[in-house]
Amino acid sequence: MKYLFAAAASLAVLTACNGAPPDEQILTGACTDLFSGDPRSEGMISGDAGTDVASFCACFAAQSMTDPATTALHKDILVSMTEIQKADGLNVEDTADRIESAIEDGTIDTFTEAQFDELGDYFQDLAATMQENGGSCPIA
Repeated sequence: MKYLFAAAASLAVLTACNGAPPDEQILTGACTDLFSGDPRSEGMISGDAGTDVASFCACFAAQSMTDPATTALHKDILVSMTEIQKADGLNVEDTADRIESAIEDGTIDTFTEAQFDELGDYFQDLAATMQENGGSCPIA
């Protein structure tokens, strides 16, 4: 029995040391899923941030992890967006419109329209900062 617990503990340690924290992985994945394959979004990220979607999203996730409340909010918004986008086959802009409608009709009540708009501003500010850094992520 003690070997079972030792093996479980070892597995937990190895899992914890393997890669980014789960929230960071979720944020990176949701961001990448949202923007990848949408030519307009990919072009905006490339032009505004000076990098590709994968690098932008990894930076976004790392930056979001600096505050637990921000992490939770961004995760909630992005997961909602990717669920709607995948279910309805929408581009990012149409997904955003659908999110705003869902907030207004009360279907989504875990974040406000102001918080949703703030995430858009956050993306724009991060893209500008990355552009100033030659496409590199600023230190979180």
